[in-house]
Amino acid sequence: MAASNRGFSMIELLIAVAIVAILAGVAYPAYTEYSKKARRSEIAALLVEEAQRLERFHSRAAQYADVIGPPAHRHEVTAGNGFYAIEAERSEDRFVLVATPSASALMAGDRCGAFVLENTGKRDNLGMSGDASVQQCWGR
Repeated sequence: MAASNRGFSMIELLIAVAIVAILAGVAYPAYTEYSKKARRSEIAALLVEEAQRLERFHSRAAQYADVIGPPAHRHEVTAGNGFYAIEAERSEDRFVLVATPSASALMAGDRCGAFVLENTGKRDNLGMSGDASVQQCWGR
């Protein structure tokens, strides 16, 4: 009766580990970038929603600030979405919304930087780096 070997050899095990490591090395950066892109889309949508809310208020009150008389300037910070904090600078005739990445979240050091939306519809990104563009960051 011949003895049969059961199990894996060390070479087979090392090859399997190497294949898993290569797949993980490719998949993890792609997943991280996909997650960042989803967070960027989410904050862009939140900024547009906030701008629409301010425009509705402006159509009723003829101003963006909710304070009558000088100084009619208001500076406030809202929660955002956990990855970005939204800061709104409002006056009687204009507003600027800025979404800044949280330092401790996934978006810290993101290539798109902070998102800016003005009452004129102008979109911008503060602190863009690398090959990022406003169109790419805003998903347009």
